[in-house]
Amino acid sequence: MSQLDRKTAVVLCITLLIGMFFYLYGLNGRILWEDETVTTNLAVNILKYGIPLGDDGTNRLIFSTPDDLNKDSVWVFSPWLSEYITAVSFALLGKNEFAARLPFALLGFLSVIFLFYIVLVCFKDRQMALITLLLLVTNEALILHSRQCRYYSISVFMQVLFIYGFYLLLQRKRLGIALIATALTCQFYSNYLFVPGNVILMLVAGLIFRKKYPGIFYDLIIAATILFAVALVWVIYARLWIQSGYVGSAFYYKRLLFYIMQINMTMFPLLVLPLPVYFWRRGDFVVNRISRDMIFFLLVMIPLQLVFIVNYKSFYVRYVIALAPVFIVLLSLTLRKTPLILRYTILAVLCVSNLIGYAGLPLFKLFKTKPVNLEYQRPVITIMNMFMERITPYVNRSEEIIAFLNENTRPGQSLLVSGLGSDFPVIFYTKLKVIRVEEAMETSVEMPDWIFPQTVSGINEYFMRKSFSIDMLSISEFLKTNYDMLKIEVYNSSPVGSVPEPDLYEYVTPSDKKVFIAFKKKIY
Repeated sequence: MSQLDRKTAVVLCITLLIGMFFYLYGLNGRILWEDETVTTNLAVNILKYGIPLGDDGTNRLIFSTPDDLNKDSVWVFSPWLSEYITAVSFALLGKNEFAARLPFALLGFLSVIFLFYIVLVCFKDRQMALITLLLLVTNEALILHSRQCRYYSISVFMQVLFIYGFYLLLQRKRLGIALIATALTCQFYSNYLFVPGNVILMLVAGLIFRKKYPGIFYDLIIAATILFAVALVWVIYARLWIQSGYVGSAFYYKRLLFYIMQINMTMFPLLVLPLPVYFWRRGDFVVNRISRDMIFFLLVMIPLQLVFIVNYKSFYVRYVIALAPVFIVLLSLTLRKTPLILRYTILAVLCVSNLIGYAGLPLFKLFKTKPVNLEYQRPVITIMNMFMERITPYVNRSEEIIAFLNENTRPGQSLLVSGLGSDFPVIFYTKLKVIRVEEAMETSVEMPDWIFPQTVSGINEYFMRKSFSIDMLSISEFLKTNYDMLKIEVYNSSPVGSVPEPDLYEYVTPSDKKVFIAFKKKIY
């Protein structure tokens, strides 16, 4: 091995160790939050019943509407790949945070290694591959989403596999058909979000490259046909058309600005954008025919994905997180063509902070409509935040309330909570029957053993920008007569402190505390 190869190997090993630390270390450092426990509660039911039942006889899991479950109480709000992966992990490692998050964190880290390999073989450039790797192992958004017991890292890994499958088809290797079909099927059965854009991209790319690469269009049609055949089973079973209400509203423009802003902050700073335009005009991006066509493929992928993503009513970084590898490859390609000093200056700043993205935020002032959540953006040393989280215990309000419940309640007791959420963490961590106010109003229920005027996490109240607390004035006499009021001192954590949005994520335990009110039924 040459001296250069040894240096490359040393840098590669050090970078991968950094990646292992950020992606895999301390997965049990905080309790599971609301969305994660949707997955874990269903996984527990899979271990009990073999399928993701939404009703275990004690608690009924409703995420948004009763249509989340079918007539047999089977979960149909989303496909089941994430839940079965989690169930297998629970069966092997036990029911805990580490087991819940490990498969997804491993997929996130494998995405890093796989993308490094793809860049290396496609562009034949070790420096570009190492730059890609450095950007991946320090990317805050990718790391946060990979360390969640949710579909996020599945979407990312399968997007990388999809890209590699297309690369193989450009080389006329029919293995690409199987990889593309597998990637899209797994994306569909974890979350459908990225599938429509990828399918349209396949058809567009197939038509554009059909003469240059004879047979590629038909290969892509075969892959798409496999996807449709496998996905049709779920479409019919889950009656997917019922979920059409989650698509479309009048705020496309705001959501598009939001996603562009988040891409600027977490994936590809807008201030760097003039560089690839300059190099493209000079022709410096041309490595060989296939690499040039791969660049075109990645560039077309971005708008086609965004066209579909902005149609979803909700808007989170998770909805564009599968594009992070795409932007990072384009960013590393840009930096590779940049003069040495400028290259490593930009790379160093990007790896440790969001300062370059933050410096580009004034560009959004040119638009009359401010992107949603623009006020949350702030300059931070991202790598320091991630490092401190790994070495510092984190405790939030939810963890302390759940500890209180486990210490002061008995299995089978009932808890009435307010809000739109179902307090899935309480269901996962305790043996209580959780009743929502909405359910209590619709059906006659016995007096609950416990009443919480707020949900344990408060996450839904935060996102809805309004309080769903029980009306204390109207039921004060009833409570005084039948319940004892308890005051639980808990950390004054952010309700969204575990949500993997870089703008919102809380890395360290708050220094102050607050009082959480609870009511316990009197025993006569």
